[in-house]
Amino acid sequence: MSLEQNNADYSVLNYLQLPVVVLSANEHKVVFQNNSFQLVAQHYLDASNNPTNRSLLQLIISKLLENDTDKLEVEINDASYRHIFRFTANVVGEHVIVEGEDITELKRNQFLFNRTNTLLEDYSKQMFELAHTDQLTNVPNRRALFAKFSQLQSKHEEFSCTVSLIDLDHFKRFNDSFGHDFGDQVLVTFAKHVKDSIDDTCYFARLGGEEFCLIQINIKDTFCFANTEKLLQTTKTIKLMTPDNSNIGMSFSAGVAVYGKDGISLDELLNNADKALYIAKENGRSRVVNFEGA
Repeated sequence: MSLEQNNADYSVLNYLQLPVVVLSANEHKVVFQNNSFQLVAQHYLDASNNPTNRSLLQLIISKLLENDTDKLEVEINDASYRHIFRFTANVVGEHVIVEGEDITELKRNQFLFNRTNTLLEDYSKQMFELAHTDQLTNVPNRRALFAKFSQLQSKHEEFSCTVSLIDLDHFKRFNDSFGHDFGDQVLVTFAKHVKDSIDDTCYFARLGGEEFCLIQINIKDTFCFANTEKLLQTTKTIKLMTPDNSNIGMSFSAGVAVYGKDGISLDELLNNADKALYIAKENGRSRVVNFEGA
């Protein structure tokens, strides 16, 4: 069959708006290229992202055929003409028909979709952090504490912990004597001190007001009690400058409950730790008391 006859056979492809080129299967010589392909090929030749001035046909032959791949994406950036085409090769008898599909909108929509997903994921993470973080002290809040306890309980087969309920001593005096801004400073200073004093075996959260909770995970009860005692002693060394330029210290009272012995739910442990905390306050404050159940 002559080349002229081949061209006549494929001339119907000129009615397609998508670029099509027909190559001989063995030698990869051009048999036919429709008008749309010639237009796209000229834009590609002039494109700013084609510094070597390589023709589109050369690219297709080298990348799509010689590399034995059936799809090739080509981006054309020629001033106002910006398009992305996906070329697909199909062998039909002695010829290879390479069809181009304009996927510019598809790529744009994919980009917008991925960008939107990223923004939504970031927003979701931010909302999660806001919902689980105390905004004043920047430590986990009550909601985060309960979620973490549930996670730890299900994660460790032989889970054990102590729950220390901590209450800053005479906090109302700070607010009444020096104002709420100073009271906030006391809370922030104490929270930072605890965060700097504990390791990964502990989880610290603010429950509300001047009340905090410290969970110590998989450590012997006696060590947990000693750690809380040590935390109390280091807290008592903190000195804050008041608005009237005087130094003032702080301390706390704590009640400690042991997982298993004093309960297995966080509600139960906090309730029993609160009973021990009450005893600590009744006996002069600035002390740590273990819960002693009936």
